[in-house]
Amino acid sequence: MDRKSRTSRSATLDDTNEEVSLWKQICNALAKLEVIQKETSAVVTSINSIHTAVNFNEEIPTSIASRLMEYYRGGIDLSHSEAKTIHDIIEKVSVLVALRDASDSNSTGILSHGTSVAARQPKQKDKNEEWILAVVISYHTEKNKYQVEDVDQDDYGQKQRYMLQPRNVIPIPDADEARNYTELNPGQDILALYPGTTCFYRAKVIAAPTKVSNNDFFFFLAVKC
Repeated sequence: MDRKSRTSRSATLDDTNEEVSLWKQICNALAKLEVIQKETSAVVTSINSIHTAVNFNEEIPTSIASRLMEYYRGGIDLSHSEAKTIHDIIEKVSVLVALRDASDSNSTGILSHGTSVAARQPKQKDKNEEWILAVVISYHTEKNKYQVEDVDQDDYGQKQRYMLQPRNVIPIPDADEARNYTELNPGQDILALYPGTTCFYRAKVIAAPTKVSNNDFFFFLAVKC
């Protein structure tokens, strides 16, 4: 087996492992959500039983009032846990979708030097993963990775460079290429650029492209997910 074949197979295995890991995390989170929802249902049933048995026009016995308050607090805690778990699931599914989309976008060939891209930064301690606007510096065949450079300067006036797998680098079409792209449908998940910035955010299309009379380009209306 030649070096190129080994590299290609290794990269594919890394990508697959990343997706498998995400799927496992999503499945575990869904199982956790099911447990939380069952516990919530039990708490609601208990609260309703007390409400049915108690005459609130009369003084409620201290023991029953304490038990009811305990159920209320438990229900609130479970609601917060449910919301957090659902948010976590949505985030992981969004990452998985972005990984698959990135893989599809980069399946046509090697991106050339200077290509504008949306680049997924490596995860940093105490920071969320971000997609930033960058340009391709080079492609390293032996590593199957792109070196990209952030278009923004850091606090020290330097432009940070990152080595990223192809699935973490999404080419951005220029105006001429964009005109030939098929319109995205409302409801479709996308990466959108914050106006006036170089950072992307996960969003959902809410309206098809609209021609702007004084500018020769098209745009999508999107809402942040």
